[in-house]
Amino acid sequence: MRFAVLSDTHYISKSTLYNGGANSPRDVLRHEINRKVFDDLKARTDLDTILITGDLTDAGDWDSHRELAEILQDVQNSGKKVYVLTATHDFHFSRAWVSVYEQPLRYKQRPWEKPWFDRENTDYKRLVADDFSHLPAEACRPLIKPVAFPDELWDHYRAFGRDQAFSVCDSAYSYAVKLEDKLWCLMLNNNMRDVDALMDFSAAYSPACYRWIEQIMRQAKQEGAFVFACTHHPLVPPVPAYKIGGTTRNMRSAAVCHTLADLGLTLVFSGHTHFANVVFGSSDSGSVLCNVTTPSICYLPPAWRLVELDPASHRLKQQVIDVEKTDAMQVREPTLREHFEREFIDDQRRNMEKLPHGLGKIVLNLRVRHLFPLCKAAAKLAKAEYAQIADRRIFDIFMDLTINMQAGDGAYTPDTPVYKFMMGLSAVLDNVISTQPFYPVEKKLQGYTITQIVEPMLYNNGVGDNDTDFVFDRLPEQRFAPRAFHSNAGDVLMLVLSAVALLVSPVSPLLTSLALPVLTFAKKKKNRRSPSRPERY
Repeated sequence: MRFAVLSDTHYISKSTLYNGGANSPRDVLRHEINRKVFDDLKARTDLDTILITGDLTDAGDWDSHRELAEILQDVQNSGKKVYVLTATHDFHFSRAWVSVYEQPLRYKQRPWEKPWFDRENTDYKRLVADDFSHLPAEACRPLIKPVAFPDELWDHYRAFGRDQAFSVCDSAYSYAVKLEDKLWCLMLNNNMRDVDALMDFSAAYSPACYRWIEQIMRQAKQEGAFVFACTHHPLVPPVPAYKIGGTTRNMRSAAVCHTLADLGLTLVFSGHTHFANVVFGSSDSGSVLCNVTTPSICYLPPAWRLVELDPASHRLKQQVIDVEKTDAMQVREPTLREHFEREFIDDQRRNMEKLPHGLGKIVLNLRVRHLFPLCKAAAKLAKAEYAQIADRRIFDIFMDLTINMQAGDGAYTPDTPVYKFMMGLSAVLDNVISTQPFYPVEKKLQGYTITQIVEPMLYNNGVGDNDTDFVFDRLPEQRFAPRAFHSNAGDVLMLVLSAVALLVSPVSPLLTSLALPVLTFAKKKKNRRSPSRPERY
């Protein structure tokens, strides 16, 4: 079975752009990319099924939803089957309108306790903090647009999945379709009828939804069918850095992954992160779940997935298809991917330049040769390897790592100088963290070490994130044996601090200087006995 997986289309209507809109170049490009991708999909003869895993629109306004539904209907009229999920960008439970300007509408109050207030009869001018007092009511209307509520979307997109479903969990806006007689797909929406889950953007499912999933899995087993699922939020974090940098409300818990794996679900397609990623989780009973995350078509990297699934052998062959630019797109780079990379790096550079006290200039000009003395012993770079990267800016390396994290399959394998330098530097930081006796940094890192966070950003040691052919119901073998990196930087730091305390003055510093080594030794002994571990997926 061959099908396309898209995610995070973030569609912006033409009326928003050209009827009172701010005409942001980014928004115009997003609109044009969506039109291009759906035209291309409509013309393809090698697939007839399209799955879209949520965040269909950018702001959830009704103009964008109506326009997108027309586009999807046009694709469906060409002979394609289109199945969609909606997600958190597709509605707003805290407001009934959004601004057409680049900046969102500012509100005086956020009525969390009553998310479904009357959109038509509420005085929006009284709710918003923006000053519209000098404008008549009719002049205000082009400036803001009504947004959709989840109940309305459940009906609005019913032609794209719900009407074709053989089973529906109405309370969770979820449904099951038969792509083939023995190949079924669960389209699992967030549990947005539950107000408690709604306020928290919870990605968990309700008990009723779990019971429905269990019923479908039992029916599939009886009929000899294979079931996979689509969700918006991933069931497994793409990389540790994403889990640490995000919030629990935007990341499904390990318990959800384990529960669905034990119910027999082995393959899930998701979005939300805008990453190209293939990652695995396993339950306590040994059940394995493979989570394939699809990037957004209009962010970095701008792409979608072409999938071939063989349920009999549990093989998945998938290819990431880059969105190609057209002459109408105002992009000076040769490709859209290069455009989004340059745009991302420029944004981060501007953020660095805003740092106070000249820190931005220091950060942007910091090079490998400035930090290498700190990790020379751990990195063990040959002279020729060091010469290759000595003048590379640390900022450029971190931009590479971040782009690797998003686009997948980084090029810095264990035999490259950048890998050795970054892992040596990480080993130094880990040693310093492990020896300082007071502040529990490990908890802030959710049990990960710096090494565990950085290594997946350098390269992919498992199944390839992009063009790959693999068996998805078992954990993959690592392609490279992990290297050991050791550092004594933390111990040296503690000795220096103790020496300084002894030199400064009498009683209190003396006690401190004696206490530091004792506390450091106690902490290192405790870490060896019960090291902090990340949540297992």
